[in-house]
Amino acid sequence: MRTPNRLAKIALAAALGSMALTACGTADATGKPSAKASAVAVGASAKPTPTPPRMIPSDALETHPDPEVRILALVTRITNECAPGTMPELPALPADDDISRTVGPEEQPTTDPEPLPLPTDIPEPPSSEPTGPAGEVSLGPVDKCGGDAHAERIRKAFDGESPADYAELRRKLTALDYLPESIHRMPDHGGKPRARIDLRDMSMSDNLVLEVTGTARGVTADYFGVPVSGDVKITEVKRKP
Repeated sequence: MRTPNRLAKIALAAALGSMALTACGTADATGKPSAKASAVAVGASAKPTPTPPRMIPSDALETHPDPEVRILALVTRITNECAPGTMPELPALPADDDISRTVGPEEQPTTDPEPLPLPTDIPEPPSSEPTGPAGEVSLGPVDKCGGDAHAERIRKAFDGESPADYAELRRKLTALDYLPESIHRMPDHGGKPRARIDLRDMSMSDNLVLEVTGTARGVTADYFGVPVSGDVKITEVKRKP
């Protein structure tokens, strides 16, 4: 994936959930150490066994309050339906507003880590001068299967209802848990709204993009591949006939 910030966020939440699970059972209702905790204190030489994060099926996280977790859970489920075991199940995550309640004050980060010094021999970045519209690229079988699943899911969601304009199309796609920043407006087609959904950072090949177009009876939806090299804008990629 090309967005480690999402994975880092999930890893952090999983770690915090693990901390909360490990802390459970150390005191009774009176605030005194439980019998189990006292026994551990007596056997001071025994090292506590950390509790691993609880893993749950990804489809159970598709109702999580964080939209990034929901879309990642959706993509994980669809990918594993196309190729079982391709992506691991996700850890059980607390909601963002619950994180502060699962970590004690002494465990809360107080300052940002110092940035690592950069090497002095970094090469110049490649030129960002436009090189003309890029063409679509081929997709592997897993991404083709996933693209079909996403497209069918979108078509069924509209259920024959035509979006009146782009705002309505975008609103419906967002309600389907596609991230707003991943939805890009395209010129209308035959007077009907059109959008492309960038799923490149969540596909097996980092190339998957969906195109959704309004029709008189719902929408059409299909998929295609967009290269990740260079500064390619998915709205400028020319589709194959």
